[in-house]
Amino acid sequence: MLCEICKKQDATVHLTQTTQGSTSMLGLPPGQKELHMCEACADNFFAAGQDTNYMRNLICLSDFYRSKLYDLLESNHPKAFYHGESIAKLHKASETMEAFMREQFKKDNIQVGEDAFQMLRADFCFSHHYYTRADDYHKRHPDLT
Repeated sequence: MLCEICKKQDATVHLTQTTQGSTSMLGLPPGQKELHMCEACADNFFAAGQDTNYMRNLICLSDFYRSKLYDLLESNHPKAFYHGESIAKLHKASETMEAFMREQFKKDNIQVGEDAFQMLRADFCFSHHYYTRADDYHKRHPDLT
């Protein structure tokens, strides 16, 4: 499926919005509407203004790929799951996760703009998936805290 905006690239970002009233903030007719965009057009769409900023978390990792990343992170950088009181260790864990994601995206030939990367990073580091995984890790390795 081609991007509905540029009509050149494959659509990899798919939004569905249910509207009330005459139009949605996307400028679409009332009712449920889908919008299919390539990553570049999606980056531009989300960066376009304040009205779309709240939707930044709509771009996220698939469950399969997120799980793969957590497995790799746990085996290669277990201190990234640190949840203690040390601000310095928390900062280091955050830096480690970001560097790990950038490296893994490069290895997997996943190219995203900075805005999209930050959305994916938030999905990876600040979602219930991460906290569930971190809690499980800490149960198995209580010495990390």
